[in-house]
Amino acid sequence: MASPPTMASAPTNTYTQQLASGTVHEDVSDVIYRIDPEETPFVSALPQVGSKQILTEWLVQTLNSAADVPQPEGFTAVISPSVKPVRMSNVCQIFARTVGVSGTLRVVDSIGGEDEYNRQLVMRGIELKRDLELVSTSNIPKAATDPRHMAGMPTFCSNGSVGAGGTMPVGDGTTAAVPGTARDLTLDIVNQAMQAAWTAGGSPTIGLMSGNIKNYFSTLSQGGTSNAIVAQNIVSTSPQSQMTIQGAVDVYRTNFGTLQLAPDRFMPPNMILLISRDYVELAPLPERNMIEQPYAKTGDNTQGGIIFEGTIRVTAPKAHAAVFALNQ
Repeated sequence: MASPPTMASAPTNTYTQQLASGTVHEDVSDVIYRIDPEETPFVSALPQVGSKQILTEWLVQTLNSAADVPQPEGFTAVISPSVKPVRMSNVCQIFARTVGVSGTLRVVDSIGGEDEYNRQLVMRGIELKRDLELVSTSNIPKAATDPRHMAGMPTFCSNGSVGAGGTMPVGDGTTAAVPGTARDLTLDIVNQAMQAAWTAGGSPTIGLMSGNIKNYFSTLSQGGTSNAIVAQNIVSTSPQSQMTIQGAVDVYRTNFGTLQLAPDRFMPPNMILLISRDYVELAPLPERNMIEQPYAKTGDNTQGGIIFEGTIRVTAPKAHAAVFALNQ
């Protein structure tokens, strides 16, 4: 059967869509789509306990070491030594995202059908929360000089590992980790960090990591002849039984507690943070917690911004741990 013939071009002077360009209505969706991620697993997991000053301080109490000391019958009391609480601190950092919209743009019929100034404020608020997540999980110590910089969570972690030749933070927010020789992640590295936090009295329940590390962790979790026990320690539901691993790992049962594995797009790529939620807080200053702030009018425009001023308060640094210098 013969194929249909190819038709000839349109007759001369036929009025086509191309010629009518600029005279026909555009077909533009009245919805503005957004793809950039906005999840902030660390900041969102923290309880909020406000600060009162730009330098927020707290005391951390430790106990004398456990000891086996038999006492004589009828003993005369000898006073046990006291352990002075350690005073720790972090500084409140100012986060700001601003917007300016002309008077004309606020009244014309824009795609999305809303006041562009208000829409831009919402975007700045989301961006600011991402900024807070980035700084809170960064390996940067505190700086009290203006502009103030809060200490990130890793600088409070003296438990964990940093690779050969590296240096762990002191653990009070004043020093950053110095990564040593990078190495591949192993479950033993994670278990040792968990044990260090557990020995100090903590119980990490959240493991924050980059997407690359989360993906690599899943490959460690496949079990098999070389790693048979691991499959029994990976769970995605409440029953504690051996399961078939499918896709990403959600929860890992260690010898020292169950760890929820949470990928974080904004934390450093070669690090794992093991967080005990009961011992870290988000501490905003009063009336500075993600507030809208209008600015002075300077012409035919509206200016404003979103402000957050606060810090994180790590109430028991040794309850947490961090693993630095990973290849993944």
